[in-house]
Formats: sequence, C-alpha cells, structure tokens
Amino acid sequence: MNDDRLFLATSELPPKPDPVSGEPRPPRAPGFHKEGKPPKEQDRDRDQTIRRMPTPPEGEGRMLEWYRHSQRNAITAGLGAFVIIALGITLLQGLDPSWMSAWWMWLIVATGSLVVYASFRAVECAVGAEWLKVGKAWVRLYELTEIKAKHRSNAIHLDFKDSAGRVVMVKSDDLQEDRDVWDLVYNGILHSVIAGGAETNSMVHSAFQVPRPESWKG
Repeated sequence: MNDDRLFLATSELPPKPDPVSGEPRPPRAPGFHKEGKPPKEQDRDRDQTIRRMPTPPEGEGRMLEWYRHSQRNAITAGLGAFVIIALGITLLQGLDPSWMSAWWMWLIVATGSLVVYASFRAVECAVGAEWLKVGKAWVRLYELTEIKAKHRSNAIHLDFKDSAGRVVMVKSDDLQEDRDVWDLVYNGILHSVIAGGAETNSMVHSAFQVPRPESWKG
C-alpha cells in the first residue's frame, strides 16, 4: 500500500450504493488477488443457474451480486482431494502401497474427497448494497464492529461481526471469486473502519490494503 493510502479521512470515503438502485457502484477495491479470472459469462467455475440464486435477508434490499461454485468446479476439487489424500497416506506408510488392499482405507479417502466436494458446493456468497450473506449467515456491511483476518488451514478467512451481533466467517478467496462482490464488501469494510471505528487486526490492513482512520496518524 502506498504511504498516502495508509490512512484515510471520512471525507475521502467512496459513496455508499443506494439500497434500491445499487448505484453508484463502488470503485475497484484493492486487496484483490484473482485478477486472472475470466468474465462472469465465461467463468466455467461458477454456477450460472438462475433458480439457484440466493435470496436477500428478510427486510433487506435486493441482491446485487452472488457467487457459487459450479458442480464441475466442486467435482474437480473433490477429485484433487482424493488424489492428495491417497498420496498422503502412501507417504505416511513409507511409500508402501499395501494399504490400498484395505477397503476401509478407501472409505476414508472417499469420505475426505466428498467433504471437499460438499464444502465447495456449500459456498454461496451474496451481497446487496448494505449486506453480505454467506450461506444462511449475514451481516450489515456498513455496521461492522469487528473485522478480523485469520489464517485457517491454507487460506485467509475474514470474520465479520455487526452491531446487531450477527457473525459471518468466510474464506477471502470465496469473496474474491466475483470481482463485483469483493468491491461491494470492501466498500462496507472501508466505511466501517474509517467512519465506524470497527475493531480490526493487522492482517486486515496488510493483506487487503485497508487503510486506517486518519486520526491514527502519529
């Protein structure tokens, strides 16, 4: 992050989108790590099925963007997990493949790969002008009181808590599968930190280029 972007004044914040029209859309947000993704209509890894679109939280404005892994993407991840688990067991056995003769070991491998498949299909991120919904959990983006970035497994997760005590925990990669989803979420993070004084940890600022309030200078 450039030195002049380490801090931000409330007057410099981008506008909030209107909850009805969704306009103006936020500017492109920093901290995005998936620049190589194809356009939405060409992205074979995303679910394009209209009937599977998530719904907004009750009483909230309309959904603007959403992302769900395609079945193809989930199957690929499950097969990859199958191979990795099998190789891992072989390595643990000192490269001795005799474990493959035990049927129950294959049950363990298959179960692990099914868990990975299910976790990919379960990811469903939806965002409106003022809210983020992941699965059934949701928060108001401009009323976040805690924003923490944490390493879990091999990925960075973002944990959000809003003023009503609602909590969303989501892998940052899942939010960044759709560029527009990330832009809307980041704008909420930015407003909550700069204008709302949300509690953060250092990884939020270092990994996602979120500036601190100008009052922190010095």
